[in-house]
Amino acid sequence: MSEVTRSLLQRWGASFRRGADFDSWGQLVEAIDEYQILARHLQKEAQAQHNNSEFTEEQKKTIGKIAACLELRSAALQSTQSQEEFKLEDLKKLEPILKNILTYNKEFPFDVQPVPLRRILAPGEEENLEFEEDEEEGGAGAGSPDSFPARVPGAAIFFEFKHYKPKKRFTSTKCFAFMEMDEIKPGPIVIELYKKPTDFKRKKLQLLTKKPLYLHLYQTLHKE
Repeated sequence: MSEVTRSLLQRWGASFRRGADFDSWGQLVEAIDEYQILARHLQKEAQAQHNNSEFTEEQKKTIGKIAACLELRSAALQSTQSQEEFKLEDLKKLEPILKNILTYNKEFPFDVQPVPLRRILAPGEEENLEFEEDEEEGGAGAGSPDSFPARVPGAAIFFEFKHYKPKKRFTSTKCFAFMEMDEIKPGPIVIELYKKPTDFKRKKLQLLTKKPLYLHLYQTLHKE
């Protein structure tokens, strides 16, 4: 293990413990912030190219799953519903996995999928990724999606977040998300939100915001 990797794992471990401590003390705002910051760092490492990372592809997949669990715990802390929550006791089971990620070779304890590994934008393509309102939109509720119909163009399921523009009297797409076919399985999933227009070919994706904002879904599959 190189000194860089050792230092990285120590920082991840310290951040994980800070978040869990805040969580156990009831300091929910601080816990959510810490979880989301760490999740973003883990997602970045999970998306790193092979020659820029000391982790194997399998290890990066596990890192991505830990990030997804952090997002689920963060979402649970913000939810008013108690059903199907990702509990702090569940999250704490991941600390030794993260600490020993280089030697961990067991099955991941939770049925989650890492945030999909999308194309990394080149420098200059990340401009204007913060939330921004369309100039013509104004008024109460502007920028808040009213609905998100699902489409299935080919080999992915797309979710389009739409809202009504009263001044122009039509419904506009605010942002979109999608699931790959191998992500369709029972249980929770966290997927990224992208800037409009909807890119069904998935060739050039731009995140809606630099902030850790995702679509959280819980899938239930029914057999006919």
